[in-house]
This record gives sequence, C-alpha cells and structure tokens, in this order.
Amino acid sequence: VFRGVDPSVRDALKIEYKEVQINDLFEIQFLIANTGERPIRDIIRPLTLHVPEGSQILDASILYTHPKGREVSISVKESNAIFYFALLNSDEFFIAKILLDGVPKEQDFKFSISVDDLPPTLKQRFLPPDLVDTGDKRKFKTGSLIGGIVCLALGSSLAGLIYAQWPTISALWGVEPLATLKQNWLILVSAAITAAPALLLIVLGPMLAIGAFTNFSFPKKRKFPVPSDYIRRPFRFYPYSHLHIEDESMMANHANSADAKSSAAD
Repeated sequence: VFRGVDPSVRDALKIEYKEVQINDLFEIQFLIANTGERPIRDIIRPLTLHVPEGSQILDASILYTHPKGREVSISVKESNAIFYFALLNSDEFFIAKILLDGVPKEQDFKFSISVDDLPPTLKQRFLPPDLVDTGDKRKFKTGSLIGGIVCLALGSSLAGLIYAQWPTISALWGVEPLATLKQNWLILVSAAITAAPALLLIVLGPMLAIGAFTNFSFPKKRKFPVPSDYIRRPFRFYPYSHLHIEDESMMANHANSADAKSSAAD
C-alpha cells in the first residue's frame, strides 16, 4: 500500500484495520489441494500455516471449496492460521485468503501437518498459469496457429531434403561401410542431423496449431477448476504459486498480491 510513498508522508499516514494500525498491508491467497490417489483423513494435527517472523495475521477466511459443500474452517492463533477439515479426497481443494501486516517473503511461509503418509513440512513451488482452469472460453491464438504452420512447413522441407537423397542413401547400404563413410560422409551425416529436427518440427507443428483453438497440452496436466471470480491478476505477479509435498499426495498453492491496493488489476 505504501510503495512509492515519500517516507515523510508515510510516517504521517495512519491506516487501521479492525482497530489495528497497519504498517504494510499484504494479501495472499492459498489453494490447498490433495493431488494424491488416497483421501486425507484421520488428521492427527491440522494443517497449519506458519507466518514469517515480523508479520501479523489481520484476517483469514475460506473463499472457495471444491467440490462445493466440503466443510473447511480456519482459525488464527498467534502467528499461525490453522485449517480444519475432516476429509479431503483426491483432486479436492479449497482456497483461503490471508491478510497480513508486514512484508513477508514467499519462501518464508511454512506449512505443517501430522497425518499418515504425509511429511510434516510442505514445500512450495510456483504453479504455472496453464494449471488453472477458469472455465472461460479459450480465445483463439493467431500466434500459435502461425507458429504451428511455420514449424510444419520447415519440418516438411527438411523431410523433403532427406527424401530427395534417399535413393543415394539406399544405394550405399550394399557398399562396404568403411568405404561408404569415407566417400559419402557428407550425405550420411547431413541426413542423420536433419532427421531429428525434421521429426520434431513435424510433431510440434500440429500441436501448436491445435493449441490455437483448444486448451491442448502434452503431456496432459492436472488442472484446478478455479472460478474466475477468485483469480487475481496483480500487475507484477501471476497469481498462483504452490507448495509441494515430496510424495505429491497434497499441494497448497498461493496467489500472491503484495501491495494489492496499489498494483492489482482485478
């Protein structure tokens, strides 16, 4: 909120939230999902978000659950946000919003949980934009179509060069290998080098062209169906990152909107 404000002016400003004076407002959204094959249940100690030192939680809430009706609650104790849920099946998730006073670093947020088959600490990583499915109709991408056509044309041209030399290459098979390599090494080496990019471009071209019309991805990726109302697009950040557990049985993803009041473009 105070980014770019003159220090003398900033010292004179006083902003309060629920009667608590705020120095630096920071909002972050977490998407916590079970990406394993088995449901998460019989939790010994609930999932807990440990806020970095120097930051204070002002407010915490659950924005969305998938599927609807999954009971998830959150409470704040000291510098921790605790998530309560009795069951989280495979591919189910929920989104939580945390409002803080402070300027924490993303890597300093820590999660912990005590439950069978899961490690006690969660690690975070960025969530690529193509893993978020808002359900919105995909816009046609001219660049992907042009790129696909260009790749296919280049690949076909390279394949044509190999085909043009194929009679010569076929005739060399009946000759002594060593003599063939010495006398015709340029043809053989160039054909071998050309074959790999030709095949790659011929496969990549149609994939790019199809991607211009659909949400095609190879290999197929797990996507999170998040309503567009909960997608934040800050000016400087893509909204999602996520936490990773080593056995991939659970993920927690967060949408970072530091200085949201001044830089978010919702």
